[in-house]
Amino acid sequence: MNSECRLCVQQRKLCRSHIIPEWAYRPVYDQDSRAIAINSEDRRQRKVQQGLREYLFCFDCEQFFKRIEEPFLRFWGVRSRFPETLSQPFVSIRGIDYENTKKFLLSVLWRAHVATNAVLSAVTLGPHADRIRSILRPDADEEVDDGYPIYGYALRDPDTGGLARRLVLTPAKTRTEGQWNYMVAFLGCAWKIFVSRSVPPLPGSCMLKRDGTIALPVVNYKELGAIRRLFNP
Repeated sequence: MNSECRLCVQQRKLCRSHIIPEWAYRPVYDQDSRAIAINSEDRRQRKVQQGLREYLFCFDCEQFFKRIEEPFLRFWGVRSRFPETLSQPFVSIRGIDYENTKKFLLSVLWRAHVATNAVLSAVTLGPHADRIRSILRPDADEEVDDGYPIYGYALRDPDTGGLARRLVLTPAKTRTEGQWNYMVAFLGCAWKIFVSRSVPPLPGSCMLKRDGTIALPVVNYKELGAIRRLFNP
């Protein structure tokens, strides 16, 4: 399929591009490689065998996304990164690659914005879309700045007491302290991405920081905002 790549805006042959990498779904699949997907709008359930994909990006841009996806997985996908039982109110994480982690999370949000699937229709970035695209472009020569603050949560499975790795949440629009943001979840963590240049009045320790640290509040996954609404209509 030849069309304009949404990232490099060149006429190229397009790939069936994923919005969230397939590795995020692997812990969710059953023995038949299927999972239950819940639509955040109407709460209807359906069986799926892969994540959302669309013809969006050329091969070169797909390779760029791969280069930021793999380091994210290598760091956040390590099981020893979190305690087996989440018994404390916070989990402190150090050694984070700030720039790569932020680029990856912004890329998931931006990919959802340019996608056409109705499941992602709530993601509308307005003028921020071009700004985020300029941050993501493979030829961008600027560092990721401190705009678009990101806060994280460690999701506790109330049945096991451990990290709720068997959960994927596509970007859902929420409002916190009067500011719009989008929540995504995979690998046992949820991330709030604020579509704003200002820092919301939330604890600074829970924000992804340039020094590579973050304190993730531990919350039962069914009690967290957009996720709670799926289970409590």
